[in-house]
Amino acid sequence: MSLSGSLLVWRANRALRVANNRRRRQLMRELADYRSAADCRDLEATLDRYPDGVTAEIRDILSRRRLWGGPGRFPGLQGG
Repeated sequence: MSLSGSLLVWRANRALRVANNRRRRQLMRELADYRSAADCRDLEATLDRYPDGVTAEIRDILSRRRLWGGPGRFPGLQGG
């Protein structure tokens, strides 16, 4: 592959990573709004209606949030 082709691929991959990181941070902000135990139970009940493949990212974020100190807690995330 030529240098210009490699650079194009690198830029495209970087743009995808940046877009994915922005999307995931937005999802984290939205999930941080579920703070009370009742809200979290309602969200989990809703997620249980869908296949794991569809809800995997949300469940991953929620499990990490529990490790970080509970509902609404995401280190380094403004407003969360």
